[in-house]
Amino acid sequence: MTYNNNTPKCTLYLAPSTIPNAGLGIFTSIALPSGTPLPGGFDAAIPISDMDFHNDGSHDAEDYHWMFSEYLWSSASIGKVMEYEAEKTSGFSWGYGALPNCHFWMINVMESSCDFDTVGLTPENSPGAGAFTGHYNRLAHAYEDVKAGGELFVSYGTNWFTTRESYMGLVPGEDDFEAGEEFIETVSELFESLVDSTTVKDDVHYMGQVRVDIWNMIVNSPYKSRPLAALPKAYKTAVRAMDVGIMQTEEELATHSVEYLEEHGKCLDHIHPQNSTIPHAGRGAFATRYLPKGTVVSSAPLIHIPDRDILTMYDDSEDGESRDLSKPIGQQLLLNYCWGHPKSSMLLCPYSHGTPFINHDRQDPNVKIQWMKNDDRYHNSSWLDEPVSFFDSEWTTKLMFEYVALRDIQEGEEVLVDYGKEWEEAWNEHVKAWNPDENYVSPHELNKDYDLPLKTHEEDASVYTDIFGYHTGTDKKSGEREIHRIRARRPDPNNKNDGFVYDLEVIGSGNYVKRVKDVSRSQMHFYHKPYKADIFREGSFRHEMMIPDEMFPNAWRNL
Repeated sequence: MTYNNNTPKCTLYLAPSTIPNAGLGIFTSIALPSGTPLPGGFDAAIPISDMDFHNDGSHDAEDYHWMFSEYLWSSASIGKVMEYEAEKTSGFSWGYGALPNCHFWMINVMESSCDFDTVGLTPENSPGAGAFTGHYNRLAHAYEDVKAGGELFVSYGTNWFTTRESYMGLVPGEDDFEAGEEFIETVSELFESLVDSTTVKDDVHYMGQVRVDIWNMIVNSPYKSRPLAALPKAYKTAVRAMDVGIMQTEEELATHSVEYLEEHGKCLDHIHPQNSTIPHAGRGAFATRYLPKGTVVSSAPLIHIPDRDILTMYDDSEDGESRDLSKPIGQQLLLNYCWGHPKSSMLLCPYSHGTPFINHDRQDPNVKIQWMKNDDRYHNSSWLDEPVSFFDSEWTTKLMFEYVALRDIQEGEEVLVDYGKEWEEAWNEHVKAWNPDENYVSPHELNKDYDLPLKTHEEDASVYTDIFGYHTGTDKKSGEREIHRIRARRPDPNNKNDGFVYDLEVIGSGNYVKRVKDVSRSQMHFYHKPYKADIFREGSFRHEMMIPDEMFPNAWRNL
């Protein structure tokens, strides 16, 4: 989106959702025609790998507090690279992937899958390799026309609600709204007959009350169903729906005025992501517009993790079916995106447009974090007086950080915050101890650089031990097959692609190895093997950001 002098001071807001009991939602202050890229820039996604295994010793049991389960997307929806990073990986996408609610009859936002790029930082050349996510450029666009003030909705998938029915109730799907539409047409005919059946003028008011009572009896029926949940609850709205349809009334309800958003909402598009100016940092957050001192640059809800140890990852035991507690192999990348304190097991992980991209500067930061002033719609300050154990039974986000400008920030300037003394000392020690891996081979660089000749198994049997490739045939029947070995390389007689063609051994159906000749580079794609990506390498930097001691609650100090 291009910003100019006629662009509103904010185009994207966090505000109370129009869906009852849904908490916060995300709204646009400008009309968004279908197909329009949404404000706020691209999303990124943090891979979360095999959480059940690392915490329970099994792959399908969960008995730990993991609120992120409400916010994760399948690796398939994030992108194929993430699918291969571990046995069972999900992605935390912190902008349009976490902020919007779901309304199955008003899905108006669609997101793309992620690209993958580590900004050229690899274990061969940077101590920052593996310290940030390479899954980026998840773009969102308006799937339907959205009016100014409209709430933005994404699809969670129907299974998301059916698996949470015990505490979320019966959330209607698209088919349920269609059934509700048919039902309300029938009720409308009934109501019309009630009016037509009376010829006595004094009875008209009485019959109106009968219609109200009938409607209240319907929507408050003890026999619950998803189509019933799709019906308007208020009689006045039901009458409107009988005239224009449920879709129209739902759209009318799913809107705040722009004036309401400006007064009560929290701006989300003061910053946008791009490559950082900080060495080894990857990507950063930059000011979309001029931000005077004192501006709330971003507001971020906080997902709490009461026990930071759940982010520890372990090696397999001898049976390969459980973890070996004596062999920790690192911590989830998520740790680098959370805030904590050295005397507490509590971690707080912010999500918001651009906020997790904000990098560190201890000497000259231009923003600071602070607790939002008490506003029950966004932040419940009473939680700051509760012990860490209290959060084990809480499954909603009711705490929020504000990132406030310490001085005037110019448009295009990178936004920086102080991660704390402990973080900086840990990073400096990491840089001193870091050694480049001169033998590192990046599958992602192979996928980008078709001019790089691939080595055969005979030339170097160990060069591709941490990666694997797929051969995609030229017809649907051949499909996609895993590359077992690169047997030979020779000049391409047609002088296309990188000037070479390859003979491969590929694993076909029935798990047998088949020889394929004259394969071009464009027909091969490479990935890291599970637990071989940069983020899993021994020594990859891990450290939470540090909440300043003066703002950290005494009630949370439990270490």
